[in-house]
Amino acid sequence: MIGTTATIVIDLAFLAAFLISIVIAKYSIATEFGRTRFIMSALFLYIVASLTNTYWRFALMTLPYTIPAGLIGILLGYLAGVRTERRKLMMQGAERYIERFARISKDEVATFTWWTFINFYSITAALILINFIGFTSVLMHSSKGLINATSVVGASLIGSIIPYLIHLWIFPKQGTLQNSDSEAEG
Repeated sequence: MIGTTATIVIDLAFLAAFLISIVIAKYSIATEFGRTRFIMSALFLYIVASLTNTYWRFALMTLPYTIPAGLIGILLGYLAGVRTERRKLMMQGAERYIERFARISKDEVATFTWWTFINFYSITAALILINFIGFTSVLMHSSKGLINATSVVGASLIGSIIPYLIHLWIFPKQGTLQNSDSEAEG
């Protein structure tokens, strides 16, 4: 039980660091684009760190479940997030896209796009994951079925974040290229 307690304390420290970093980012990163990129990167690192800390001993056991869950998460993250954002980028242009990056229009709320819940996604995902980890480790005494279920949730969250992170980290380079192309034409 001492090992489980230490693991949970470390996971709670990861969660606290993640939540504190979000608050710090709110006041220290000037652009919404930069803030979102930081928060989603921090969420990715939090999920990987928490799952690794808690379930590293069960990695081989969970692979048959986590690999498909991660791939499904990647597919959903691409279809729901990246395609929507690329469409907005093409319609608005790079400068307007960055300017209106985190704003949600009434149409997006009505159609329930990725940005409708992106602001809540990171905190909700972190809280769901820490509750799954605590429930599985403490209350269910590391039940193998629940370890698999928690790992699947974590893998699907990681998978859904990966395409979006790629978009967020590659976009500034693409945006720079598009701006320089439009300047060269003008």
